[in-house]
Amino acid sequence: MRLPDEVAGSLLFTGVDEAALEIAAQALRPMSFNAGQKIFDAGDEGSALYIIQRGKVKVSHCNLDGKEKILAYLSPGKIFGEMSLVDEQPRSATTMAVKPTILYALYAEEYWGLINRFPRIAHNLAKIVAQRLREMNHEVEVLTFEESRGKIAYALLKLYRHEFGEPTKRGRVLPLTQRELADIAGTSRETVTRVINEFQELGYLHNDTGLIEIYNPAGLERVLYDLE
Repeated sequence: MRLPDEVAGSLLFTGVDEAALEIAAQALRPMSFNAGQKIFDAGDEGSALYIIQRGKVKVSHCNLDGKEKILAYLSPGKIFGEMSLVDEQPRSATTMAVKPTILYALYAEEYWGLINRFPRIAHNLAKIVAQRLREMNHEVEVLTFEESRGKIAYALLKLYRHEFGEPTKRGRVLPLTQRELADIAGTSRETVTRVINEFQELGYLHNDTGLIEIYNPAGLERVLYDLE
């Protein structure tokens, strides 16, 4: 039994040899979710991490006023749910399949068995967690001090760097509506429409219905750091 390429190629298995991947294939459990189906809720007990093989997953939480805040959209190859696997605390966010999705779950017992035999996997997971923490610190700074242009540029760059969507000849196309982008950036849809039109005129991206193609991420970075 072999792991699907999207799963075997995830950051969790960077630098891991074929023998380890064959054993990992026996440890991970495939799971299917329909569009709109929750994977877990914030506050649930967490005993597994998940790797996306196919589909799209939304990560969110509710603010104190009950309003949903979108934290991320994740595409095939991405990992989520690792924090609760490591610290054995309840889930800190809610996840939902945006479209039909196949995940591979790695539960705690199998995880400990794998890292005892292949410590590189534990090292990879530590790097993933560290990257998440660095990104969270940066995001707090951006959302606190940046104006709308910077927030939207940051949200687009975050998705681009996470390899959300599909590569194109010019860059990467994100299957994302302006409403979804507004939720991630913490601003209004009307503001997103205005800023996206501006970015398109500047030659940073192309906007189509439900699709945003980024082909000049350096331009978005200049906006983020107030260089343009």
